[in-house]
Amino acid sequence: MTIRPLKQPVIRPEPVATPQCSMIVYTVGHDAAWRAKWYGERRPGTDPKRCQHDSHVTIDGKPYCRRHAGGLALDRWLKGELVERAAP
Repeated sequence: MTIRPLKQPVIRPEPVATPQCSMIVYTVGHDAAWRAKWYGERRPGTDPKRCQHDSHVTIDGKPYCRRHAGGLALDRWLKGELVERAAP
C-alpha cells in the first residue's frame, strides 16, 4: 500500500506587520468610550479612534487600509487632483 499526496501543500508567506490605518472613524450607535473599551481589550496598543485595519497603501506619507485608500483616491480623482499617466 502506498500513500501519496494528490496536491502539493500550500505554503503561505509570513504575514508582514504594517501600521494601523490613519483614518479617524466615527461609529454610528457607539460612543468614544465604547470604542476605547472594545478595541482596548481586543487590540491593545492601537488607537481606538482610528480604523482598526492594517494599512496596505500610503497616501501623502500616511498609511491607509484598502477601503479608506480607495475612498481617498476616488475623492481626489473626482476633484481632478489625480491625473492619468501612461505606464513607463
